[in-house]
Amino acid sequence: MSQLVPILNAIMRVDNLPDEGRSLKVMADKKQLEKIANYLQIEEVREFSAEINVSPIKDGFIVRGKMQATIMQPSVISLAPVIQQIEEKLERIFLFGQEPEFKESAESEIFIDLEGDDLPDYYNDVEVDFDGFFLENLALAIDPFPKNSGEKFEFINEDEDKEKNSPFSKLRDLKFNQ
Repeated sequence: MSQLVPILNAIMRVDNLPDEGRSLKVMADKKQLEKIANYLQIEEVREFSAEINVSPIKDGFIVRGKMQATIMQPSVISLAPVIQQIEEKLERIFLFGQEPEFKESAESEIFIDLEGDDLPDYYNDVEVDFDGFFLENLALAIDPFPKNSGEKFEFINEDEDKEKNSPFSKLRDLKFNQ
């Protein structure tokens, strides 16, 4: 993906958040939809909207909400258009400061719990741009191998074709046909 420049202008001031949080609604216009498609390198984004609530927690804030999008990509089988409806719940913790540096050596073993909670993101300003947050969640929700219902991969057995056309198969045919 290319460098992220603000697309959705989803900027919120996060200092002095009220206890009930602060809401942000985003609905992309036509120009923004084109920029999202270009950034994610997909054929077309037909609609995108998101609604979040940003609530304070100790040393940061938590984001909760939902995102909806409609995208179109070519089928990996037939290249026919495939429409995907995306509806995702959003939740992420943001902590003030810098991400801690990894202090282990390059050869050290790391355990990653794929079922565990996501690690927090970090921010260091009174304003946070949620463009990256929205686009990251959208990118993760996109089907990487879109296909229409009923389409199937048909595998070609190359070994079978090679065997039929090999000079030895011709000799074998001559030998057994005599």
